[in-house]
Amino acid sequence: MADELLNRAKHAIYGALVADAAAMGLHWIYDQNHIKKIAPDTPEFRAPNASDYDGVPGYFAHANRRSGDQSQYGEQALVMLKSLAANQGQFNVNHYATSFRSHFGYGGAYVGYIDHATKQTLDNFTRAEELALTHAKAIPFDGDASVTTSMVVKALAMHAQFSGDEALRKFEEAVRITHDNDQTVDYGLKILAQIQSTPFAAGADDEQFPATAKLPPLVALGLAGERTNTKELEQQLEAAIKVTNTHERAISYGMVSAKWMEAAVSGHNAQEILEAGLASSNEAIKRDVNSALSMNDQSVMDVTKQFGMACDLKFGLPSIAHNIKHASSYTESVRNNIYSGGDSCGRAMILGAVTGALYGVGGEQGIPEAWIEQLAIKSEVDELISHCLSE
Repeated sequence: MADELLNRAKHAIYGALVADAAAMGLHWIYDQNHIKKIAPDTPEFRAPNASDYDGVPGYFAHANRRSGDQSQYGEQALVMLKSLAANQGQFNVNHYATSFRSHFGYGGAYVGYIDHATKQTLDNFTRAEELALTHAKAIPFDGDASVTTSMVVKALAMHAQFSGDEALRKFEEAVRITHDNDQTVDYGLKILAQIQSTPFAAGADDEQFPATAKLPPLVALGLAGERTNTKELEQQLEAAIKVTNTHERAISYGMVSAKWMEAAVSGHNAQEILEAGLASSNEAIKRDVNSALSMNDQSVMDVTKQFGMACDLKFGLPSIAHNIKHASSYTESVRNNIYSGGDSCGRAMILGAVTGALYGVGGEQGIPEAWIEQLAIKSEVDELISHCLSE
């Protein structure tokens, strides 16, 4: 039973990343007929090409990406996976937020499209840090200004990586390497305390898919690792959503999508998965999702067009629900999503996590093994998942 849970957790993570990478080449084309015309049979893993966007509504965002790469959504999930691995599978919101900033911000590893929520979040981080530094530099000190600068740099680094007593210990060790006297250490600890007490930088007032992109690894490994209870996991999920999205609807829709993922990783069937999400929904979400689920004579593409193809979660969740209900395999669900157009990568992270856990890997219904092999980050993901689940 434990092995089955572990496998479903892995499949949820790979399902999300594969679905995102598969959709990336045709991401943000808003003409469904055009997508079908240029990729009539196999739309997945198409290399991004500006000519595919000529003459149709759309936005060519991934010029520097290659087939098998992630969109900015998949990159968010990768940051979460790395943060979990760095903390022995445990979620640390400060570590994740700092990792997010390091990855997407100036000088970070990510080079590509920055969506609105990410941009505003990065701006908020900068403002919060500037406030913390202003307060820290106001602490009285008779020494050289270069010492203040050194203490601030060390404090920011330790705050980004550690918390509690470990942060204090690591900070003092770092200070004593260059300033081995109690007075300077005491001054540095005051700076660290000031930075630690600064309110956490809030995410964007945004209700789009960045809210949910980081959730698949957190849900899957939270359940598989058995290191947290349901209430703690819900608190962690909300905290993770708020790193990039503080809008009330982003949190509501994000928690519904998380319930779908939880049910899938726990081994429930498609109907039970959808019911689990509806049970945690507010009336507005229930109305839209139930409406989509009732459209049995319409395709996923038609339902997506009716509710909206753009990036808002209120557009995407009905499409995802209809797809989960009607697709009979992972491949079918992914292709349905790509052909639906618009923010296919945003929807892919939730859809792929659910159908990956639901159908597994291989066979007629599961994630094609060849698709997993096309992931540019496959080896890295393998190592990170193993590290998260090691004792």
